[in-house]
Amino acid sequence: MNTNNQQPVTTKAILFKPLKNIMTFAAIMTSTVALFSTVDAQAHGYVSSPKSRVIQCKEDGVENPTLPACIAAKAAGNGGLYTPQEVAVGGVRDDHRDFIPDGKLCSVGRSNLAGMDLNRTDWPATSVNPGLMNFVWTNTAAHKTTYFRYYITREGHDFSHPLRWDDLELIHDSGFADQEAVSTHNVNLPYRTGRHVVYSIWQRDWVRDAAEGFYQCIDVDFGNGGGNNSSSSTSSSSSVSSSSSSDSGDTCAALTDWDSDSVYTGSMQVRHIDKRYQAKWWTQGANPVSNSDSNGVWLDLGACGGTPISSSSSSSVSSTSSSATSSSSSFVSSTGNCTSANYIDGSTYANGALVQNGGNEYSCTVGGWCTVGGPYAPGTGWAWNNAWALVRSCN
Repeated sequence: MNTNNQQPVTTKAILFKPLKNIMTFAAIMTSTVALFSTVDAQAHGYVSSPKSRVIQCKEDGVENPTLPACIAAKAAGNGGLYTPQEVAVGGVRDDHRDFIPDGKLCSVGRSNLAGMDLNRTDWPATSVNPGLMNFVWTNTAAHKTTYFRYYITREGHDFSHPLRWDDLELIHDSGFADQEAVSTHNVNLPYRTGRHVVYSIWQRDWVRDAAEGFYQCIDVDFGNGGGNNSSSSTSSSSSVSSSSSSDSGDTCAALTDWDSDSVYTGSMQVRHIDKRYQAKWWTQGANPVSNSDSNGVWLDLGACGGTPISSSSSSSVSSTSSSATSSSSSFVSSTGNCTSANYIDGSTYANGALVQNGGNEYSCTVGGWCTVGGPYAPGTGWAWNNAWALVRSCN
């Protein structure tokens, strides 16, 4: 007899209540997964100006493209164009080369974006000129940032071969940034002719955020390379004949000091750290010390007190000429021993600090990066010339 007027508990009731709870939990989890999937699909960012390769083809139509390069990309695999903001790799933590192999830089190795790696010269490209130009990342999900970096293919880039890391030259590093819906960077495009690829990396801050990286290939066309986006340099930076100071023996006597804000064009000469340099082509902001190798914009004409190099011979030297390389290396090898301390990776260095590394002496130009070490280690890191300037050989 039930003295509490309660209904007897049946086996059916015992089984039903847990089942109902399980179904409710499953429904909640399904909704949660759907919510996170929606958020993930909206993340994270792409280069909207000038338009990157993925945006160009997405806007041309993922299913029915009309541009020849985008039609070919669809045949090779371009399902990832539905989410162009997701050209990303997780956990890279600044080790981009280790995560993305040569030949797959535009697709970051994802099979559903394989078409973006096709070696073609008919990708839709934006007409550009050497000089300062704004690049804009539209960030569908804002993240704390370690840097935005921009690279460009070297002059004479061969589009018949897959894009490789060694084909690229670093031209801009934004440094740290907070969460931004739109990120605009004033990038100084170097002198180039014809078609090139600008490669941009957005590295999330792995300390404050996550180690994920985002990647974009932007096709640009410099035409004949004759234009520029900045006004010409002042008359004080005009070309000076090497014979103008021959009487005094100081080949730099009539030259002005190099100024990072001035624009220089081919054959203009400057004085910098007691040496004479001649511009090979249009340039602004490129330090002559770290940009005077065979691929650099400056030709090293030797020490100010040295024997002048005739203007007729120096003006005919191209950026790939062996004579340019030999004149630069002969000066470096003739300097004496260095007294500066040996470089220690990870140590703190301020602007102007002098160190020795690998047989050469370097001067710190960006203290924050000099202290980072690793990729910025003087002479050995792949981005060292963004933090250090080569001073001389210590041999």
